[in-house]
Formats: sequence, C-alpha cells, structure tokens
Amino acid sequence: MASAPDQPAFTSPRCPTHQRAAVATCVRCGTFLCGECTELLGESSYCASCIAFVREHGTASLALKLTLGLGVFALLTVPLAMLLPVSVVVDVGQATLVVPILRRLPVLNGIAAGLGFWMSSRELRRLERVESASSARSWARWTRGLSWLNLACVLLQVFLVLRLVLGFFVTGLR
Repeated sequence: MASAPDQPAFTSPRCPTHQRAAVATCVRCGTFLCGECTELLGESSYCASCIAFVREHGTASLALKLTLGLGVFALLTVPLAMLLPVSVVVDVGQATLVVPILRRLPVLNGIAAGLGFWMSSRELRRLERVESASSARSWARWTRGLSWLNLACVLLQVFLVLRLVLGFFVTGLR
C-alpha cells in the first residue's frame, strides 16, 4: 500500500525581512511584520515604506475639510446679511426695535468661527502626534485663518448693530 503524500505543515506567518514570526500586518500593503519592523501610527501598524508614504502624503480629515467649506460659505453670506432690511419703529416699543435687528446678527459666522478654531486646533494636535504631511497642516492653517476672518465679521456686525440700536436710543431720548 502506498503512503499518502506528506501534508505541508502549517507555520505561522513570517516577516520577509528577518524571517521571524509575524506579530502584525501592515494596514496599507498587508506585509507581515515582526516586532522590529512594526511602525505604529496611532493604533495602526505599518511597514517602513508605507509609514514613509503615509507621513509624506497624509491628508486632512473630512471634518476639517467640511469646516473649511462652512467657513467659506459663512464669509460669502456676510454681504447678504448686511443687505437685509432694517425696519425699526421706535414709537411701537422696544420689541419691534430688537426683533428685526436680530436677523442681522452673524449666527452662521459665529458657528463657523467656533468650529474652525476647534477643528483646526484638534487637527494640528493630531498632526503633531503622528508627524504627518504638510498638506494636512496647510488645510488646518487655512481653516484657522478663515476662523479669524469669520470672527472679525461677527465683531464688525455686532458693532454695527449696537451702533444702530444705541443711535436710535440716543435720538429717541432727545
């Protein structure tokens, strides 16, 4: 009777560089990695070539890109908010004076400024931890710059509304 051919023995995966037992796989290319070859970025394992690629070509988070878009949109709405009609009737009372003016307050610019400062700071801290690419840093810096512009628009519009309200009070008292 002929003996059955030997089954190949299943062995654990090996690191191709050091021929040691693998402890992880690269999340980008799938290469088996030993403890010496494993590079951690956040909670993900990478090989040396993939970690260099990720650090060089890393991108900004989607949340930061959406926040940048919100900042641009908010700046584009500033002229529209300034063109809203202001109908102030002093004789009827303060309620008619305050309600139409509240439509001119820059709520969207305030939200965009707050989110922009928060998201850009969060993204820059994340990039410091992982030493990522400059393209992601520039997204965060642009978002922070737009946040300053939105904050300036908020302050300007609040100043103009206060001047308008106080001007009507001063004229109404004379």
